[in-house]
Amino acid sequence: MEENIQTQILKILQDSNTGLQIEEVGEKLGLTRHTVAKYLEILRAEGKIHYTKAGRTKLWKVLSTAVATRLLGSEDLEEILRIADKIEREDNSDKAERMASLKETAVYQLEYGDPLFNLGAEIDGKLVGFIFGEVKLWEFGRSERTGWIKVLGVDQEFQGMGVGYKLGEMLLGHFKKKNVKKVRTLVDWYEGDLISYFKSLGFNMLSMLPLEKEI
Repeated sequence: MEENIQTQILKILQDSNTGLQIEEVGEKLGLTRHTVAKYLEILRAEGKIHYTKAGRTKLWKVLSTAVATRLLGSEDLEEILRIADKIEREDNSDKAERMASLKETAVYQLEYGDPLFNLGAEIDGKLVGFIFGEVKLWEFGRSERTGWIKVLGVDQEFQGMGVGYKLGEMLLGHFKKKNVKKVRTLVDWYEGDLISYFKSLGFNMLSMLPLEKEI
């Protein structure tokens, strides 16, 4: 039943050149806005559709351009920083400090990190997203191989097109090849969109509490 609804939604969106609002899709299928929104988010997480914003309105469309993933190299540093700079423009309070930290992390990852955990996403040959991960053998007193997602960035012009999902899915696959059983990351509690993203990849909340002290 669910696959049938998703197929119908894809067909409806394919027939629209300009994109459709949630209400328009619901009207064509005889479904409520809430139900349609649920299926749209599933299809978006799978990288099959995306939306563009027209004011406060979201216009949903089929993703016609394929997202390709590849390993990153030192030659990608400039493009990685370009994407990060566009993301950080939203909050200028500590942009310089955050960009310096990201550059240091990116340089270290590209020079010394496992190449399988430095991944980029391209659309039409242009780098539009990146993700860095690493494996730690001893974390919080637990002697287990734990994968960590350190940094994720997606060019704002290409968000909502399944770029982040494809990067995350590929990184998890590489962790699995390295016999990693658990993967973790840290997200601020108010980052609702980021939490939803990681939940779409199968992440759950932990019972551990982070502790911090300024020195």
